[in-house]
Amino acid sequence: MAVAQEYVSLNELRERAKAEVGKVVVGQGRAVELLLIAAMARGHVLLEGPPGTAKTLLGRATAYVLGADFNRVQFTPDTSPTELVGENVMRAGETKFLKGTIFTNVLLADEINRTPPRTQAALLEAMAERSVTIEGRIHRLPDPFLVIATQNPFEQEGVFPLPESNLDRFLFKIYIDYTGLEHEVDMLRLPHTGVTPDMLGEIMPLLGIVGLDKARLELDATIVPEEVARYVVGVARRTRVIPGMMLGASSRAAIHLMSATKANARLEGRDTVTNDDVREMARYVLPHRLISDDPALTPEAALEIALENPILSEADEVPGNRPFHGTR
Repeated sequence: MAVAQEYVSLNELRERAKAEVGKVVVGQGRAVELLLIAAMARGHVLLEGPPGTAKTLLGRATAYVLGADFNRVQFTPDTSPTELVGENVMRAGETKFLKGTIFTNVLLADEINRTPPRTQAALLEAMAERSVTIEGRIHRLPDPFLVIATQNPFEQEGVFPLPESNLDRFLFKIYIDYTGLEHEVDMLRLPHTGVTPDMLGEIMPLLGIVGLDKARLELDATIVPEEVARYVVGVARRTRVIPGMMLGASSRAAIHLMSATKANARLEGRDTVTNDDVREMARYVLPHRLISDDPALTPEAALEIALENPILSEADEVPGNRPFHGTR
């Protein structure tokens, strides 16, 4: 892989990243921006969409742009947890830890909903704490560590939907749909070897580990006005008490939303976040965490209610139903 190039600003990085990924994936500029935001915010991403929409290729191209180490796991019903996290083995009378594929900077978890819950659960500690525990010993993962998972929502057999505990660990859920007509025509013009795009090797790494650390320092220095912080919390709290909602946004969701909001502002060339940043990011951060027991109330509709009427004081919490405290 080529040496990562220096960047002047995160705003410039956004445009260059879209151009580099566009060498192999056409018409997914917003998804590229969101993947950059996730990398800066130390978050994980779930890409969902029909087969043949370049979800896997988008994940690989992003790893190239980040200039980071990359591993891929093709999940199947017989993928074992030890393949992911590793295991202790005896060698010459001594115990040796063999690392699993999770020990990398960018892990592409391909078709994550095709592996059973036991294997899906092996990702929980790694995604939340950047470590795995094997026989009581903690093994730290490389920094950065980013999971880009893909799933096909149209599969009918041999699938295992992700439980709420897994979904809550993804910063974003991004739906990758078919592109417009002109973009599909542009795809045909890409250099191909057979049916596979032949330009991955031409993607220029733009960050590298040092560059990503610098970007994260900029993110941490982003100014968050008091009213914006209260708006983030108010939106999350409102989702918990909307009539018809079974499960609202967690405290982790509010933290994720704040991080994504700061990264979005930085990529747009600003050092201060606004409520508009919150509204923009909330549509990617929150819906996959919300569960409704009212068929007429979708997670997206509940989010719109929360964005328009956040809880900004204790008095606002009196109306509505109770927050979720039990099981389905």
